[in-house]
Amino acid sequence: MSYKLLHDYKSTLSFHIENEELWTKMPDYSPRFRAKPRAGSWVAPDAEFFASHNYEGDPSVMPPDVCTWSTGNLVFSEYAYKVFKSLLERSGEFLPTNVNGSTYYLFNTLLVIPEEGVIKDNAIDVIDSGVHLGLDNILFNEEVLDGAVIFKSSTDRLVHSYSTGEFKNLYEKNGFKGLKFEKVMCSNPAPI
Repeated sequence: MSYKLLHDYKSTLSFHIENEELWTKMPDYSPRFRAKPRAGSWVAPDAEFFASHNYEGDPSVMPPDVCTWSTGNLVFSEYAYKVFKSLLERSGEFLPTNVNGSTYYLFNTLLVIPEEGVIKDNAIDVIDSGVHLGLDNILFNEEVLDGAVIFKSSTDRLVHSYSTGEFKNLYEKNGFKGLKFEKVMCSNPAPI
């Protein structure tokens, strides 16, 4: 079973890097990740966690262990990074950030599932305000991932990261907070 990885905005703080911080440290920075490597030019930016307008918790609580930032890229606390590092190496690259003296790792998902791994038999176009946002009602054949547990898909223009059940199980086993797992291949998926 595959899952779309979403941030739990109601229960956990959100991750933010100011654009000026990115462009000051990396003048050639582009906000469009597009599953392209960045480690060679990455300079650790300062970042912060904040309570979004959807947040319903106590703003003084600890930041999430794993959350999303920008086009579906993941952010890992130092402990979560140590837990997932070896499992995720074949799926992308870790990019350090500084949050109040602590290191958090942005995970740039580089693995895009090949077309032969996307089953589109029941696919429907997602259109919002006349803009084609990709496909819904798709299914992923995880066998083409060759053991990788995080990936992106061209079916949603590389906007989200997806995971296998193996990633979800390790996340839950460690009691991590910050993500919602939305099952792939549901007409009206509900997060679990």
